Amino acid sequence: MARVFETVRINGPITRQLIGEISGLSKPTVNEALDILQKDKLISLTDAKTKSTTSRPGPKAQQITFNKDRKKIVAIDIGGSNIRLLVSDLDGNIIASLTESTPLKSGRKAILTKVNELYEKILRENKLKVSDIGSIVAGSPGTIDPDTGVITRSYNLPDWENFSLSDELSKVLKKQVHVENEAHLAIYGEHWRGGAKDLANAAAMSVGVGIGLGLLINGQVYRGFNGIAGEVGNLPLQIADSAKSPMNANFEFHASAVGLERNFEAVKSREGAKEIIKLAGAQNVSAKTIYAAAAKGNKLATELITQQLELLSRGIASVCCITNPEVFILEGGLAPALEPHLKTISKMVQKITLIAPKIVISELKDLATAYGALRRGIENVDRATLISILQETA
Repeated sequence: MARVFETVRINGPITRQLIGEISGLSKPTVNEALDILQKDKLISLTDAKTKSTTSRPGPKAQQITFNKDRKKIVAIDIGGSNIRLLVSDLDGNIIASLTESTPLKSGRKAILTKVNELYEKILRENKLKVSDIGSIVAGSPGTIDPDTGVITRSYNLPDWENFSLSDELSKVLKKQVHVENEAHLAIYGEHWRGGAKDLANAAAMSVGVGIGLGLLINGQVYRGFNGIAGEVGNLPLQIADSAKSPMNANFEFHASAVGLERNFEAVKSREGAKEIIKLAGAQNVSAKTIYAAAAKGNKLATELITQQLELLSRGIASVCCITNPEVFILEGGLAPALEPHLKTISKMVQKITLIAPKIVISELKDLATAYGALRRGIENVDRATLISILQETA
């Protein structure tokens, strides 16, 4: 029965005859398995009329389809700027989406409360019950043990260390939640529906409030010994460190969007700073404001951005020397601002590495982590279904 289910899952809509040909099972075995799968609502059977060469109605050909609507998947992306929820069916078709700002300064309890509010809202607005949800997967910044969901270190969210996010979210949402590092889920999303689709080796670096990296090696997401592979934010790439970063001149402290903003604060008494401040208006000067000022020809902004691009290129080159990806994807909040500078980044990387990969901006924009979470959730449901089928037939 498991073989029949997998055949339908992968190849449906499909006929009984074709299921037998692909699976190698006899017709009686296929029919018996289909009866059980239909009874358990794992598949749907429909009759489709065919036409003969004489244009007369032909016999009804039964089509067997995987029941993608049996359960729904919830993806939660907890970021330094926003919290996003997606709901999909078991084929990954998006049913609903909600996004609200992360209550960053209010601490862990407020963030978990906001996640719960969005979760209850998205269920209510789409008339879904908790029993309709097959799997919930959440992505978060920080070093996370994928087996326990324990966050051991996080720089960009307050009060976000030394606790099991999986356990706390499961209590709040009253359903088991699987938790992974946001960058690991992002490269998984890119492999499923983005710039790493059909590739075996790729890297995706998120540049925003922090810097994270997801690695795809030989077709598998690489997590390392205890789940902290890709923590490139801690690379000691900055030579001068007058600002005294907490991790001995770490990469993230200087090359992230926050790092660029910090660098501006250190030079805002210089000529050209007033123009940047004016461009920001009533808001604080953001990294995006600095990029916008550079596009208008502001020399100070251009100088700051050039420094950031050089540092980002050194980080990219460092990764490429070790993993040799075919494609290097840039994503995160600052990715749109980086897009006009891709040629510059590529040239810089080519100068300091043996073979530079193709460097692109994510096609998924800010949805990579959420898509990766959806894919994980779908796999969780498929795995549980197969285990149930095997136990039933044992």
